[in-house]
Amino acid sequence: MKQIRYISVLFLLLLGFASCETYGDYEIEYSSIHPLGGKYRVTVTDETGGLVYRNFCEISNTTDGSTTKCWLRIGAYNLSGTNAYSINGKIDCNLNTLSFSGTDIENLAGNVATSTTTFTLTDGKVTLKGATAPSGTVSDAISFTFTNSRFPGRTFKAEGYRYTGWSTD
Repeated sequence: MKQIRYISVLFLLLLGFASCETYGDYEIEYSSIHPLGGKYRVTVTDETGGLVYRNFCEISNTTDGSTTKCWLRIGAYNLSGTNAYSINGKIDCNLNTLSFSGTDIENLAGNVATSTTTFTLTDGKVTLKGATAPSGTVSDAISFTFTNSRFPGRTFKAEGYRYTGWSTD
C-alpha cells in the first residue's frame, strides 16, 4: 500500500514538473511614433488663463506607419452638445525632440471626411516623466498651444499628463 502512495506522489510530482513550461520574454511592439503617442488628460485654458475645458487628448500613429506625421485628437462638448473646441487632424511630429506642430490643418473633429475649419498647433512637446498624475504616479507631461478657425483671434493652451488608467487620474 505504501508503494502505491509513493508511486502516486512521484507520478504527480513528475507530472507537475513536466507540465511547467517557461517562455522567454515577449518582444514588445511599439507604434511608429513611440514614445510620443498615447492618451493624455489635458486642461485647456484661453489666452486669459481661464479654464475652457478638461478632456482627453490622443496622439496616434498614421495608417502608413509614418515617423514624421501623427494624428492629434482632442474633444470638448459645450453645453449645447456640439464639438465647439474639438480638433482632430494629422500634424507633423519629431520623435527625436518629442515635439509636434501643424499649420492650417484641416479640422476633422466629429469624425467628418472633410471640413472647412482649420486649426494651427504650435509648441507641442511631450516630456518623459515630466508630470505627476493625481494618483501620485510619475507620468509624461504634454503641452501645446492651438488656434481654431471657429474662434478667430483666440489662442488656447493645453497642458496635462499621460493618462495612467488609475481611477483618480
